Amino acid sequence: MTGRWPRFKDDRSGNIAIVAALSAVPLVLAIGVAVDYSRAIAARSDLQEAVDAAVIAGARDGTTAWTTVSSKMLSSSIRTADFTLGSSSFALDDSGNYVGSATGSVATTFAGLVSMQSIAISATATAVVKAASDNVCILLLNTSATPGLLLNGGANINAPNCQVHVKSTGNPAATFNASTTLTTKKTCVAGSTVLDNGGTHASLTKSCTTANDPFAGTLPTPSSATCTYSNVNVNGGTYTASPGVYCGWMNLNSAPTINFQPGVYVIKGGGVNVNGGTWNGTGVTFYFPDSSYIQFNGTTKLAISAPTSGTYANLLMYEASGLSKSSFSMNATNGATLTGLIYLPSRQLTLNANASVTSNNLTMVLDTLIVNTVNWTLDSSAKTIAAASTSSAAGVYLKK
Repeated sequence: MTGRWPRFKDDRSGNIAIVAALSAVPLVLAIGVAVDYSRAIAARSDLQEAVDAAVIAGARDGTTAWTTVSSKMLSSSIRTADFTLGSSSFALDDSGNYVGSATGSVATTFAGLVSMQSIAISATATAVVKAASDNVCILLLNTSATPGLLLNGGANINAPNCQVHVKSTGNPAATFNASTTLTTKKTCVAGSTVLDNGGTHASLTKSCTTANDPFAGTLPTPSSATCTYSNVNVNGGTYTASPGVYCGWMNLNSAPTINFQPGVYVIKGGGVNVNGGTWNGTGVTFYFPDSSYIQFNGTTKLAISAPTSGTYANLLMYEASGLSKSSFSMNATNGATLTGLIYLPSRQLTLNANASVTSNNLTMVLDTLIVNTVNWTLDSSAKTIAAASTSSAAGVYLKK
């Protein structure tokens, strides 16, 4: 034993195993951290798919409750184990697109050995509602009117990229008189009887399945209890209108220029009597809590558009639910550019005397419609109505 001790003491043959074992520790740790990051990458992909699904669901819903729909879809779409959802937000951008974002973290296994307990991840997505060619830009709800749609001489409607739907099954359900033109992707009339006295309406289909009203009971209700302004009178000149509740009659005489500031205008207990002039307004919404209305007379020029974001996004003109049927007229407008949804399901709208309406983004829901000597060009707005034969999601896609 005494003879062997020096040889044992000086022996280095086992050192390589110790060095190899010690050097394997950071290698194994590195592999483990790589596994954690690989899991985080997979979780981020999962979160991205969940946010994508959330904004698409919100855009398809399209109501004021769309953020709730998106939030529920986000929570139900995440499948990654050990994932903790952090914050999320959903909002409309300035273009009316549906934007969502979410953050979260994935619990680590090996990286925890170097004080990294979780890995943060995030995702964003934007859904765009594209006005498809099978959207309905005019929906007439009265099921028994005779007719629900009436085109008289000189009426020209040019809507080649959208549809017109008439729910009436009356006799006749629609009337087309001589010297009229109706150019649409499709004119769908629920009834089988149409009075055809001439004109051009090649896309007419009778006994057709019409679209349902997607907005009933879904639109916000502005406060209207307290009057901000009462019986306003404007005589010529330029008038700057501010949002608020307008009670009684607002008389606009001698062709004034009215500049509407952005916001909601509640018209209550009377209406607006417009005798010529010019209306300018971006980001404006007109709301009727009762049978009040706007009477356009003379040669009024209109250039008004709805908000593109917020609670009243894409709502240009609409009314409370359950109102009695009443008339609503636009007479002799000197050009009208209107953008947004006009939702007046109780109103029997008449366009008269050389009214000219031009808009690439206008959707209308009315009780009935009469068109007299009018040139009207339109396409559907961001508030879309899907034709009955198509999905409401047809116009929703992710923005890349």
